[in-house]
Amino acid sequence: MDADGPSGFRNAPVTKFLVPVVGSCSALAIACNLKPHMALQLSHLGIENGQVWRLFTSHWAFSSIGTTVVGTWLIYKMKVVERRYGSARYAALVFISFVASTLLQTSVLAVGSRYGFKSIASGSYAILFSILYQYQKMIPASYQVNMLGTTLTDKIYVYIAATQLLLSSSSSSVIPSVCGLAIGALYDMTASVKQWRFPKWTRSITTKYILPVLATNNKKKSPTAIRTPDISQSSTSASSSTMRQRHVPSSNLPPPPPPPIKEEDIDTMFAMFPNYSRQDIKNALISSKSDLNRAAEVLLTTEPSAGGSGSQ
Repeated sequence: MDADGPSGFRNAPVTKFLVPVVGSCSALAIACNLKPHMALQLSHLGIENGQVWRLFTSHWAFSSIGTTVVGTWLIYKMKVVERRYGSARYAALVFISFVASTLLQTSVLAVGSRYGFKSIASGSYAILFSILYQYQKMIPASYQVNMLGTTLTDKIYVYIAATQLLLSSSSSSVIPSVCGLAIGALYDMTASVKQWRFPKWTRSITTKYILPVLATNNKKKSPTAIRTPDISQSSTSASSSTMRQRHVPSSNLPPPPPPPIKEEDIDTMFAMFPNYSRQDIKNALISSKSDLNRAAEVLLTTEPSAGGSGSQ
């Protein structure tokens, strides 16, 4: 168990998708020696150059082994934000940060080129620092340590890694990092943006085809119960003496009790489906035997009850 929740990628499918994507894209770019061509420059933005695609691909590959290790570790640590927000809201935050940072970085590069800002380092700087803003605001520290007259928390490790990433390429990494912090602050202050989610049909496709691939099997197989038949011996008759086994018909056995529903699962699903009541979510978890992916399918194919959203 991590200090910020269950270990691994449990209840964090978006993080489970981002870590291998960013890691593999970075490793491929480094292995192919594409570092000189990865930074985003103003000359790439002209349509005549045919390199506008760099605006979209530069977010997903770091340019060195050091930044790749630090960046993917930070993405993994940010899974606690996904668990607090819910995967639907977290995916929306990542997408909004990606689009907004692309526009903002392009504008800053166009204006800043007059003052010596010639390129922007490739990597998930803006997306990471946008999420990092939410992390520093909503995630409490697990413990505190007094060192040299200063109170430090366990979050200091995240901030040290973020600072190292911020300064990894001088102004080339500072620009996207500051853009990410600005986008994270604007996201937090704008209620209408915070309420945006991907359309229902995209979430339905994701639930049916992508989440099963990313799902982590946390279920433990319970040992098979051994039922000993009730053997009774009939009384001895004049003709013969026999032994009969009397089995209790399985149809007469009471049904097994439903699995207990964890409050953290209810909170996770409620963050993903705020229009449904907690009772609707609890019923979906019961019918799916606490399988979050199947519970999401149940909710996507049913309408909220007449109790209103967020009812307890």
